[in-house]
Amino acid sequence: MKVKNFAAGPSKIPKEILNEISNDVIDFRNLGQSVLELSHRGEVFENILNESKKNLHKILNIPNNFEIIFLQGGATFQNTFIAENKPTLKDDILFLLSGTWGKKTHHDFQINFNRDIPSIALTNQSYENIVDEVRQSNKKYLYITSNETIQGIQIKKFNNFKDKKLIIDMSSDICSYEFEWNNISYIFAGAQKNLGIPGVTICIFDKDFIQKEDLPSYMNINNHIDKNSTFNTPPTFSIYVMLKVLEWIERNGGLEEFERNNINRANKIYNFLDNNLDDLTPLAPKEFRSTSNIVFDFKDKKKTKIFLEKSYENKFLGLSGHRSVGGIRVSNYNSVTDEMISDFLIFLEKFISSN
Repeated sequence: MKVKNFAAGPSKIPKEILNEISNDVIDFRNLGQSVLELSHRGEVFENILNESKKNLHKILNIPNNFEIIFLQGGATFQNTFIAENKPTLKDDILFLLSGTWGKKTHHDFQINFNRDIPSIALTNQSYENIVDEVRQSNKKYLYITSNETIQGIQIKKFNNFKDKKLIIDMSSDICSYEFEWNNISYIFAGAQKNLGIPGVTICIFDKDFIQKEDLPSYMNINNHIDKNSTFNTPPTFSIYVMLKVLEWIERNGGLEEFERNNINRANKIYNFLDNNLDDLTPLAPKEFRSTSNIVFDFKDKKKTKIFLEKSYENKFLGLSGHRSVGGIRVSNYNSVTDEMISDFLIFLEKFISSN
């Protein structure tokens, strides 16, 4: 039976990309060596870096005044990296907290700056109320986690916060929908949801965002810009896989096509949940439902464990909700197919009927 991977990360990799990778692991572009052996200082890998940046620029429609670098340390490292390179944020940033990862970033910022930093909690608020509350703040910058994987909450109407400069953790929904850049200062994202495998973090930022230069070498953002992300040994294989995924997105219709498909798949699940409220409870506020991570639970919690056991036996993998909230989580990243969603809903419907 074919495995259906709904894991929150690392995510499913499309088969056609896996085939390309497997060939390149043996012999990359007929050079007689594996992609795993490429020198991070050599011309071949430099071309991979430049092609990756070029594809990101095209797919995301990134303005020319933005820089792209690839780092290690995951999204969590950015909590320190951004603060160190922009120390004036300590007096000039507001956090919009919609879930676990935003709260962790807020906590790290407060430790780094050794002071309380104002925040707004999304809990039980409407989109309109949140926008009004943000607008009332005199802070120039606003931090957002665009998609909280644990809570299944998504905020992607960036233009609603047009009075603020946005710093956005897009780790779990980058390259899954189109957006405007007019009020964005800095975006960062781990690649392991929509853009490949763990190991590389994409950082996209307005060149005017850079502020401080007298920092330890790896912390200094200018070193990574000057060396084209090769200031130290970069995660070469992760960057290469990211390039393969970007090429796959481009040849399959770009963000417009992927966004439409992602929304359609998510709506199928949400419609099923809303039609089965006697048995199931959607866990995210309706106004903020994520198209990337759909979280829900059984009203009878005893059924949750049974369902997860049965789903695993039937090769539906990665459906367990995060340990902090429990329940079920269906991750609907770019690589998930219509067939996977249909098979999952058929399985879920049969389980409800028989229990």
